[in-house]
Amino acid sequence: MKGTLAEGVLPTVLQAIYVGKQTGILHVSRDDARRSLYFRTGTLIHAGTNVREERLGETLVTLGFLKPEDLKRAAEVVVRENKRLGHAVRDLGLLDQERVERALTEHARLVLEKMLSAHEGQYEFETKPEDQSGADEFALKLTTGEIVLDAVRRVEDPDVVRYALGDIDRILGLSSDPALRFQNIALTPTDGFVLSRVDGSLSAREVIQATPLEVEETQRSLFGLLCTGVVEYLALPPKPKPAVRMPRPRPAAPPPPDPTAEPTPEQKAHQAEMDERRNEIRERFEKLKGATHFDVLGIPRTANEAQVKAAYFALARRFHPDTRHDPALADLRDQMDAIFIRFGQAFEVLRNPRTRLPYEATLPSHGSGPTGETPATPVPAPDPAMEARRAAENVRRAERLVDEAKYWDAIQLLEPAVQALGGAQRQRARVILARALVKNPNWIHQAEEVLQAVVHDEPNHQEAHFELGSLYKERGLKSRALSAFRRVLDLNPEHERAAAAIAEMGDLGPETPPESGGLLRKLFGKRKEGGAS
Repeated sequence: MKGTLAEGVLPTVLQAIYVGKQTGILHVSRDDARRSLYFRTGTLIHAGTNVREERLGETLVTLGFLKPEDLKRAAEVVVRENKRLGHAVRDLGLLDQERVERALTEHARLVLEKMLSAHEGQYEFETKPEDQSGADEFALKLTTGEIVLDAVRRVEDPDVVRYALGDIDRILGLSSDPALRFQNIALTPTDGFVLSRVDGSLSAREVIQATPLEVEETQRSLFGLLCTGVVEYLALPPKPKPAVRMPRPRPAAPPPPDPTAEPTPEQKAHQAEMDERRNEIRERFEKLKGATHFDVLGIPRTANEAQVKAAYFALARRFHPDTRHDPALADLRDQMDAIFIRFGQAFEVLRNPRTRLPYEATLPSHGSGPTGETPATPVPAPDPAMEARRAAENVRRAERLVDEAKYWDAIQLLEPAVQALGGAQRQRARVILARALVKNPNWIHQAEEVLQAVVHDEPNHQEAHFELGSLYKERGLKSRALSAFRRVLDLNPEHERAAAAIAEMGDLGPETPPESGGLLRKLFGKRKEGGAS
């Protein structure tokens, strides 16, 4: 995942990392300056930069955490003992654990501020295995959801927000992932109102129309809720567009909060609950070792899919990682992370019969679970060569299905085939998959991402460039479409369909700038031809 920066690009990049729970490093570069954010399963764990005055050591001195002579001592330990600076200042007794975490958090805020204020340069997300993500025992005192919201709220161009929302006739629903649905982020009154209208039956357009606020304010709020994963588009057919939009009244500004107000009863009750839960967290953590997935979720082996889901959602909400930011539970964050991860592992195995049956086969007939069923016969491991042959045949079948306009059936064959194949066969499967995806308005962006992945891996892939041009042409992005079609002709001057498309659209000429307007110029005007985003 990489591309050129423009207004509105970083929020969607951060969304992909955060909601997708990816592990790796996001680099943002401009000229010689390079800033990086390190993520573990979607959570920001620390930041780095090669800009001298923004580096961690200089920041600790600037903010008053360290004296210059203390930084020099710590730097010597870093070089001599190959330690990270945070560990060095703690081990030297210059800062305790709490102040190190505060210092690392302030440094991350500084790096984030610089990254989010930049609308030019390049970005790249470098995927890493979890054990190479650079994680340590220090925890930043800010949530990744807050970071994503901050990035969204910096987007000023309403065209960018409208483009990012995509097809607003899709149905909105609350996230099915408890880690996203119940995250601890500060929502505005607008966010709360929009969220109250999301019930799984209304489209984004209907939610916007039902919100008695300015359209642009409501759209920006919805963009933030989507980027943080609190709400999501459901995989349902879009609703027909309404013929008339009713006017809405301008609301009065909400009253400012009273800084001298006493804590609310809800806040007091929350703190009391945190105090009572400390023993519960310790007991849960101690019982993880040796527990089966059924024990972890507190359900019998006879539990059906609905019971598995209900148990997981209830537990996941109670042990969400965001609650570790509460001071009353700060010292138990490692245990809470382990508990939450274990809940997720149990849920992922037990919710799907294809993974549940092999797992149950590994349990003793009279094990620690509530029942003593006879284990099922283990499922044999698949033969890679046979799987590859089956995948290649499925690609051929899918291509015929696309020609027959049976796009859903084709997608079901192509998605697993892409994972099983490599080389030219995989690229062909991707292009056919994009042709099927583009037929559904809900999956336009996914089709674009698939094609961009092809040209990233194989920059001279003619058909991928042609399909991208066709996609942009259909969506009215004329400059972008012409750029893709010209790239096809650069690779193959005899490509008749690309030449015909350019003739139909009217070639703007090599010196003509992209179409006017904030959206096209900001999102597409500076990207390289054929580059991946």
